Amino acid sequence: MKKFLTLITVCILTSCSSIMTNRGLKRSGVFNIRSELNSIENDQKKIIFIPMHHIGRKEFYDDVANKIDSLQKLDYTVFYEGVDYGKDSLERIENLMKLRRIKGFFPQGNQRYLDTTTNIIAGKIKYKGKYKLINQPSYGKLKLDSLTSIRADVSLAELITDFEKKNEEIILDKCDFSFSLKDENFKCKKVKKSLRKIFDREYAFGYRDKSLAKRIVKSEKKKILVIYGSRHFWGLYTQLKKIDKNFRLNFGLKKV
Repeated sequence: MKKFLTLITVCILTSCSSIMTNRGLKRSGVFNIRSELNSIENDQKKIIFIPMHHIGRKEFYDDVANKIDSLQKLDYTVFYEGVDYGKDSLERIENLMKLRRIKGFFPQGNQRYLDTTTNIIAGKIKYKGKYKLINQPSYGKLKLDSLTSIRADVSLAELITDFEKKNEEIILDKCDFSFSLKDENFKCKKVKKSLRKIFDREYAFGYRDKSLAKRIVKSEKKKILVIYGSRHFWGLYTQLKKIDKNFRLNFGLKKV
């Protein structure tokens, strides 16, 4: 049960939506062989969004890599997803433990979403579909230019700080420190379910979408390629419209 919940939380933090069944996998785009390009534009900026998922077919990631490469050659700057967990420090450990308090377990316990040898997702769910799936390749293998690309996400410290400020402080105790972050048998006290729902809705998505929109608007870059989970698209568009009502959508770009 805990590994099942781990997958749910991994999906929440990385925008990978319902993937419990083949039907869910298909609905979330995991079986796609091509990525869809959509854009959000106003008179100053053109933002192309490539919706990502963290398990998929090799053909899909090859297509993403080719599109990223082509768009970078057209002077697009990549803004990519990835919560910054911080450098090794006591503060980092405490923030990770607070995240574990919120979720009831540490969502990064399974570093890879899919065991490609056994086809087991999150250590628990057996994939029996006809397509060969792989984990999302590193950004380097997706041809992101390391010199110009920007990790546009927030830090875990920022998420935890704002969450505590607007809700309640998360107090760690001896129980938290008695379990390593990789220990799947974590049995300490969790925050209230209502607070957990607030974190999932307002921080894993809402807060990050708002931060990304502000960063895009403040950037001097006119042509931006956003590489984020698919569930962030509408949140990003909503936040951009709040800043400038002239932002408009353009679906299904055929050319890059």
